[in-house]
Amino acid sequence: MHNNYFFLRKLAEELNDLLKGTQLLCCFSQEKDEAILGFSGEIYMRCILKPDFSAVSIVESLSRARKNTVSLWTELYETAVVEVGVFKNERALKIVLSGGNVLVIKLFGNRPNLLVYRGGVQVAMFNNALLGDKALKLEDFDRNMADDLATYMSVSGNFRKQFFTFGKVLAEEADRRMAGLEAEAGWTELQSFVQYLAQPRYFLHELDELPKLSLLQGEEQPTALAAINEFVNRYRKTVYTQRLKSALQNQVLREMARTQSYINTTQNKLDELVSGVRNEELGNILMAHLHRIKEGIAEVELENFYTGEPVKIKLKKELSAQKNAESYYRKSKNEKIELETASANLEAARAKLCKLEETLQELGKAEGMRELKTLSKHQHPEKKSELPFKEYQYKGTKIWVGRNAKNNDLLLTQYSHKDDWWLHARDTPGSHVVIKNPSPSAEMLEFAASLAAWFSKRKSEKLVTVIYTQKKYVRKAKSLAAGQVIVEKEKTLLVEPAEG
Repeated sequence: MHNNYFFLRKLAEELNDLLKGTQLLCCFSQEKDEAILGFSGEIYMRCILKPDFSAVSIVESLSRARKNTVSLWTELYETAVVEVGVFKNERALKIVLSGGNVLVIKLFGNRPNLLVYRGGVQVAMFNNALLGDKALKLEDFDRNMADDLATYMSVSGNFRKQFFTFGKVLAEEADRRMAGLEAEAGWTELQSFVQYLAQPRYFLHELDELPKLSLLQGEEQPTALAAINEFVNRYRKTVYTQRLKSALQNQVLREMARTQSYINTTQNKLDELVSGVRNEELGNILMAHLHRIKEGIAEVELENFYTGEPVKIKLKKELSAQKNAESYYRKSKNEKIELETASANLEAARAKLCKLEETLQELGKAEGMRELKTLSKHQHPEKKSELPFKEYQYKGTKIWVGRNAKNNDLLLTQYSHKDDWWLHARDTPGSHVVIKNPSPSAEMLEFAASLAAWFSKRKSEKLVTVIYTQKKYVRKAKSLAAGQVIVEKEKTLLVEPAEG
């Protein structure tokens, strides 16, 4: 009801007392669908012109932002306020300025706007997307309304056709007051109600968790201006709180869904690792049947003495049976690490999911903006600066992998120590890999070499040759293209490409 004609009529009277004789010193916008009118005496009027909410209020103090602010209609600056009024029977205020200028604050449903007229002709408007407003003439805003008994009787007492300015709430109140009365008695009661609306009282109350301004009931306010200012403050606070709460809840729900998906995937992977035939077992089976394995074959079927059933084991043709067994033993070491890592990650993800569920419950109970902001900080702590390349770990040692040619150069020149170990797939484009350890074990070197093979153009091959040396033996000459280096004292490893 804050934009009801009867309320705007009283608000216009108080705004006229406040602004008449002042000068318009500035007009600007620094928030979407909001315009600020600044008057002498440090008086600011906020015009909220959003499709879902429109209102005018007086702001006690306001600081103009240094950025993202747009000045409006500078030609109106330093013009005097001659009068503030409301158009007859319409939801629109007018600020008459000297020099024949008029500002029209149009508060129509989902089409609010701020229009500028000079000499009765429209010269500008705030929301240019409302194309229909361009055709509005200043005289179009005044609307005549027959408020006499004859008209009332001619519409058979259907006062809504006559008093179209009531709106839904006031019309329902009139219905309540006139219930059961004959036509003339109903007219008398209606006139009494209209007389009250000429000098109404102002209230604030809450409906559907949102503050409402009323002329009928609630927490009484001393003036129309006090009522609209308090209403707008409460509304903005409530809506912003609700929006923040909803946004935080949606963020938590999305994070819960991602975490649950990760738990499901990790659990399936863990189940496969636990239920499948272990690489160590396959190595033991091969070693127990070395005499039965022919050279140059890609697969062999042997008795699994752990289960008593036959098992098919894939082999590398170029390797001997014993070397194939050793390959499975090496894989088993990575398998154990993978199993331990998956178990630890699964436990951490479940703990995270529990924490997210607690946060969601706390958000549901939170009411104030301060409480929500505190929860938001806990939910989104300041992130540590992320490295610009991929990071892996092997028994606590960090292994970094470049993402592209320029990133490889960055990794080598700015993020590597001279005693770190550097790896790269031989004679093929690929990522630089750096082990952040001056004395890596053979297993660690093989793990990193598998990464170098995986992040190269030869990742689809069964075995890839990878060169490695300490970073101090890798040089970047200015004449070389991005990613290209000069390597000295290199060694080689023959590994199977694998991402960890």
